[in-house]
Amino acid sequence: MKRLVALLLVMAIAFSAAPAFAFGEKGASTTAMEKASDEAVFHRVTDWFATRGKSPEEAKAIIAERKAKRAADRAQKEAAKAQKEAMKKQKELQQQMKKTQEDLKKQMGK
Repeated sequence: MKRLVALLLVMAIAFSAAPAFAFGEKGASTTAMEKASDEAVFHRVTDWFATRGKSPEEAKAIIAERKAKRAADRAQKEAAKAQKEAMKKQKELQQQMKKTQEDLKKQMGK
């Protein structure tokens, strides 16, 4: 009897969790993405600390400077990622070309 109750309990837990994993999109919903800000929370918090007690003009200048720096860093990171991807593709093409040359040499030798 204990085995039956334990088995039923395990199956109930398994089947109750199954619908949560069965359907749905991975990642954030479309409405969340529409309302999402480009700025992360920790950027806004650190900006608030940096501009606390400053005049509105000075605060705007500080925030603009920080946003520009973040954008430049992001662009640099994306450029490095694109360069890395290009190098990877170039290496793959060289390997493919080398293999093709070897195959041609084998065919010519026959």
